[in-house]
Amino acid sequence: MKRLATRLAVSGTVLLAGCAHRYHADGLVVSVNPAARTAVVSHREIKGYMPAMAMPFRFDKLEGLQPGAHIEFDLHQGKASHVKIRKQDLGEIRLPAPVVAAGAAVPDFELTDHLNHPFKLSALRGRVVAIDFIYTRCPLPEVCPRLSANFARLQKRFAGRELTLVSVTVDPQFDTPAVLADYARRWRADPAQWRFLTGDVKPVAAMFGLLYWAEDYAITHSNSTAVIGRDGRLAAFVEGAGYTAEQLADLIETALNAKPNALQ
Repeated sequence: MKRLATRLAVSGTVLLAGCAHRYHADGLVVSVNPAARTAVVSHREIKGYMPAMAMPFRFDKLEGLQPGAHIEFDLHQGKASHVKIRKQDLGEIRLPAPVVAAGAAVPDFELTDHLNHPFKLSALRGRVVAIDFIYTRCPLPEVCPRLSANFARLQKRFAGRELTLVSVTVDPQFDTPAVLADYARRWRADPAQWRFLTGDVKPVAAMFGLLYWAEDYAITHSNSTAVIGRDGRLAAFVEGAGYTAEQLADLIETALNAKPNALQ
């Protein structure tokens, strides 16, 4: 992706120049280089310093940093410190940890898509896959509609690339293939690139640490988005719905450009 390549080319100059003042930054980790003690972060605008971009920063500590982690940090004299990894806040409810760790193979699963066709994750081996969780009756504009809007932008951005977007419903009793097909039409989803899945979704939700339950005629759920590499391994895991389409695009572009391990 030209945008990411250009920003990374410019970033070297910015990184060497450093900064005389202390700035607060917020972004998603795209990749980590332990040997160099750097991490590429797709960050929002750092007011008074630089616009939103993806660039490498030197970190005094890399513990806990992995692709998809949402972090806040201070930037001073070219080095990132005081890192805080942001987690979803559901009050006193404790979210389960994802079953799949970063870099591990994602277990295969089978569901039914919005065209009423069987869907197997393993059939997409060799492509990058981005998976999120939504439901069609979601009344909160900052949750499911936002996630779907981000995927709609990514579908357009990566048209013709080896990427498949997958949205899994957390309301399978209502979200039948026919209901999902109508939802897909509303988002102008191309079935060759964006699939909506229903069926026994509980094992898949548990795989990615998702929690959901029915409450007051709606479904309350946590949010997670997974990016799976061509080799079927988890490339990145993002908690929450607070990321931008540009930030997720940076994670996807990195996965598309990565040299996969031997396909199995």
